[in-house]
Amino acid sequence: MDDILLEPLKAYTQRYKNEIEERAYKHIDSLVKRSGLNVEQNRQTVAQYRMECAACDRFDKMAARQKGAKIFLIICAVLGFVLAAVGIYLLVKGSTVAGASMLPAGLVVAAGSIVLIVLVLNSRIRNNSAQADKHREQADKLLAEAWEQMRPFNSLFESTDTKNLIEATVPLLKIDDNFDMRRYDYLNGKYGFGDNDDIDCSTIELLSGEILGNPFLVERELVHTTVMQTYTGSLTISWTTTYTDSEGHRHTQHHTQTLHASVDKPMPDYSEYTRLIYGNDAAPDLVFSHSPSHAEKLNEKQLERRVKSGAKEIQKLQKQQIKAGGSTFTEMGNAEFDVLFGALDRNNEVQFRLLFTPLAQKNMLSLMQSNDGYGDDFAFNKRKCINVIESEHSAMWDLDTSYSRYASYEYDNAVAKFVTFNKDYFKHLFFELAPLLSVPLYQQHKPKEYIYKTEYSRNYTNYEAECAVNRIGQEPFRHEATATQTILKTDLLSKNGSTDEVRVRAYSFRTEPRVDYVSMRGGDGAIHSVPVPWTEYIPVDNTSTVKLNKIGLSDKEFDRRVYDQAAQPAAELGSARSYARGLLCCLTQSDDAAFDRFVSGLLDNQLK
Repeated sequence: MDDILLEPLKAYTQRYKNEIEERAYKHIDSLVKRSGLNVEQNRQTVAQYRMECAACDRFDKMAARQKGAKIFLIICAVLGFVLAAVGIYLLVKGSTVAGASMLPAGLVVAAGSIVLIVLVLNSRIRNNSAQADKHREQADKLLAEAWEQMRPFNSLFESTDTKNLIEATVPLLKIDDNFDMRRYDYLNGKYGFGDNDDIDCSTIELLSGEILGNPFLVERELVHTTVMQTYTGSLTISWTTTYTDSEGHRHTQHHTQTLHASVDKPMPDYSEYTRLIYGNDAAPDLVFSHSPSHAEKLNEKQLERRVKSGAKEIQKLQKQQIKAGGSTFTEMGNAEFDVLFGALDRNNEVQFRLLFTPLAQKNMLSLMQSNDGYGDDFAFNKRKCINVIESEHSAMWDLDTSYSRYASYEYDNAVAKFVTFNKDYFKHLFFELAPLLSVPLYQQHKPKEYIYKTEYSRNYTNYEAECAVNRIGQEPFRHEATATQTILKTDLLSKNGSTDEVRVRAYSFRTEPRVDYVSMRGGDGAIHSVPVPWTEYIPVDNTSTVKLNKIGLSDKEFDRRVYDQAAQPAAELGSARSYARGLLCCLTQSDDAAFDRFVSGLLDNQLK
C-alpha cells in the first residue's frame, strides 16, 4: 500500500495535484511525437488566421458604419424632397417667403445626400465589403489548413485517456471500463447494494472501480420529485356608494378594488443527483451519518465558538442518553471532531472508534477545514458495509470523458482543454473519495474472496442500460403529449447471446389548463369568485424497446467504422443510438434484424 494515501489531503497537495498535471503534459508530448505535428508551424498558421479574422472584422465594421451612414443619407434625401415639396406647395398658396427658402434648401439636402451616396459611400462600402470577403476567404483557408495540421494529433486522443492518467497517478485506484455484471454482483451479493428500480430516478452517468479491491460506484441520476407551485389570479370589482354632505346634497362615489387570490397545486420537478457508493467490510455493523458543516468557511474565532457551543450540546446529549439508559453514545475526547463531524446517531461506539482512530480524526478535520479541495461540503452516510458520499461539488463534475472534447485547430487550445479537464476530473474524483481515504482502516482492510456467479440472467446491468438510453436522449422514448422532462426506466425482456433486449418505460406528464375560483369578500361586502388559472400535470407513459451489445471497440474506432458506410450499414440503425464504454444501444425499428446484422458486421470486421 502507498503510505502517502494514509494522509489523503497531504497526498493530493504535495504529490498528486502536480503529478496528474505532469502526466497530462507528458501524454501530450507523446501524442506530438506520434502524430508528427509541427507545433510551431501550427502556431504560425493560427496567428495568421487570427490576423485575417481581425482584418475581416475591421473591414466588416467599417462597411457596417458606412451602410448606417448611407441609410441616414437616404432618410435625409427623402426629407429634403419632402421639404422641397412643401416649399412648392407654399409658393402655389402664395407664401413666397417661406416657400422660396424651403424649396432650395430641400433640393440642396436631397441632392447633397444623393451625391454623397453615389460618389462616396457606395464605392467605399463595395471596397470594404470586398476587402472583408478577401480576408474572410483567406481566414477560411488558414482555418482549414490549421485543422489539417492538427488532424493526426486530434486523432490520437482516446476516451480512456483520463482513466489511464488517473490509474498511473494513483496505482491503488482502478477504474472499470463499464459497470458490468460482475461488479454489480460483487456490490449486491457481498455488500447488499440494490438495483435502481425506483421509477422516480433514472441513471444518466456511471463510473465504477475499486480501491485496494474495495468497490466503488459513482452514479448520477435524474430525479423526479413533486413540489407545490403557487398560482395567482386577480379580479377587479367596482361598485358605487352614495352619501349626503353637510349641506344635505347627495353624492355618488365610484369604487374599484382588485381582489388577489392564490392556490397551491402539485407539479413535477426534476434535478440531477450524484452519489458515490463504496463497499468495505470494516466496521460491518456500524451505522452513522454526517452532514456538511462547511468548516472551511469558518475563521479561527468562528470555529472556536462553534466547537465550544457544540461541545456543550454534546455533553448535554450524552447525559440525557445515559440517564435514559437507551444509548451507549460517548464523546470521542476530541471536541473539534465531535462537533464538526457529528455522527451523533452512531449505533456502535466500539466500531466507530475502531474506524476513527486519532489519525483518521486528524485526516477528517484537515479535509473538512481545507480549501485545497472543497472543504466539508459532503454528507457521509455509513449503513453497515455500504458507505455513501454525497457532495455539493459533485454537481459540477463533468463525468463525460469523450475524446471529442479535446479536438481543436489550435495546438495550445487542445493542450489547455486536455490538461484542465483531466486535472479537474481527478480533483473531483479524489475529493469524492477523500472522506473514505481519510479512514486508514478502509485502506488496510482488504476484502475477503467473493465467489461470483457463473451465469447471469442478463449481460448488462440495469444501471448501464438506463445510462445507455439516456445517452440516446429522451426524445425518441417520450410520450408524444409530454410537456416535462422524462424519467427513463429499463427492464430486461430477453437475453440472446451477447445481446440484451430491454424494455424502456418513459414516465412524464402532459398538461391541462385549469381554473379554480376562490371565494373572497370584496369592499362592497359581497362574495366574489376570483379566477386563478393553474396547470394540472397528468401522468403519461410510453414504452419502447432497445437492444444492447458489448462491441468492445473504443469510442473512436466505433465512430470511424459507423461513418464508413461502405463497411457497415449504419443507416439501418437510425439516429436513435448511443455508444460509450464499449456498449452499443439502439432503439429497435420495424426491421428488428438490423441491429443483429450491424453487430455481426462489426464483430466480423474486428476478427479480420
